[in-house]
Amino acid sequence: MEITEAVKRVNTRISEIEKENPTGVLQPWDAEACPAAREHWGLVQQRIALSHPHPENRACCDDLNLDPPERSEAQVRAAAENGARLAASQEEA
Repeated sequence: MEITEAVKRVNTRISEIEKENPTGVLQPWDAEACPAAREHWGLVQQRIALSHPHPENRACCDDLNLDPPERSEAQVRAAAENGARLAASQEEA
């Protein structure tokens, strides 16, 4: 899933929970305020993580199945060179 699609999905679900919430309290420190409070807090954590670089590496985003960012040709070449250099250094040791 693309990050923009994940953001829309998370925001939609947060809005649904907030509309369904009869108490008006969805704070993480009052998780027992309503049945959806814990899910709401998890979604808020996902929304925060999605705004940072490399959200696909964050544990709270695991269930979103985010697509890894595409690497440029230079990044792929650098990774191959670094891998070869690492392999050579391990052979010497």
